[in-house]
Amino acid sequence: MGDLMPKLKVVQILVRKLTVAYFTSWTIVLFVSLFFTNLGGANWNAAGNYMSSAFLVALYAVPAVFLYGILVSSLIEAIFVTLKIKGSAEPMISCTLQVVFGLCFGIVLESTLFSIMGGGAAVLFFSLDRIMPTILALKMKTRVISFIAPILLFVLIVGTIYATAPPKPPYTAKDAVQFATSTIDRFPSKEGVIKLQIEGYDVEQETEVEETAEKETYKVVFTERWRKREESGIYQIIYEVSRGRMSARGGSGEHPPYLQTR
Repeated sequence: MGDLMPKLKVVQILVRKLTVAYFTSWTIVLFVSLFFTNLGGANWNAAGNYMSSAFLVALYAVPAVFLYGILVSSLIEAIFVTLKIKGSAEPMISCTLQVVFGLCFGIVLESTLFSIMGGGAAVLFFSLDRIMPTILALKMKTRVISFIAPILLFVLIVGTIYATAPPKPPYTAKDAVQFATSTIDRFPSKEGVIKLQIEGYDVEQETEVEETAEKETYKVVFTERWRKREESGIYQIIYEVSRGRMSARGGSGEHPPYLQTR
């Protein structure tokens, strides 16, 4: 019976720490993600951006809290029990040590942002750890609701952002040209022709855009013509462009000689 009691206490502490890590992780993901999301204005995809930010924050926060946070908190608690440190000073000392280790997490990663987040997460972890016995003592139904609450809050935040965001604007031919020329940047950034002198060659670079049968999908054609005395040529490449996607759809001619020598 004597051996069983310490084991039960260890299990209880582990359950408490895991529960604290669960709520700490959710709190960080839910609210820190808001700072990395461009809300308001003409940002029609704010809800998608928030979910992407939440995933990115969770990618770092969850392992850090569950591994580093639980380890540090458990070690500090074990040391305090071993040294029999009690009294009014105990919470302040414990919290300070956890914050220091939280700040060190960012120092190891050479990131001021991670230091700030680590220190904040340490305070949150410590605070939740203090009130967790009260939560775990609640009725089963109340505990289940408490565990589901962060998920419901996440859905509520995403839904609110989505509902208040402006409608998705149409994807125009101008948008397609801008997207294509952000990758193929030597051609005009809008429909038309520019004339250049490159290494003695008279060069014409042209950007054209055509609609396709598919809605909000365009064919962007890049054409380059060059001439130098008796030497001349033409090169053309075609891209199919839609919102956030661009794929090559063939081409003709040879690359200009002044590009081949570079």
